[in-house]
Amino acid sequence: MSKLTIETQENSWRHRCPNGHKVAPTNDHWYCRHCANSWDDDAEPEIEKAIDEKTGERLRREDVELDFEVKGVYYA
Repeated sequence: MSKLTIETQENSWRHRCPNGHKVAPTNDHWYCRHCANSWDDDAEPEIEKAIDEKTGERLRREDVELDFEVKGVYYA
């Protein structure tokens, strides 16, 4: 599996939850704010693998490197 580096705002939002919502990287998993705010009891906001919208590949959080020099990229 390839390693992806998030270094732009565009790259930061190319990951999706299984429901198709944008997800944000956290310390050790992915987080979907939309699923967290959903009334659906089956919605799971903490996701082990996110779907890369560009490639269709499923990525674990550890497969993605974050560039903390880019402002405004990391928020959930």
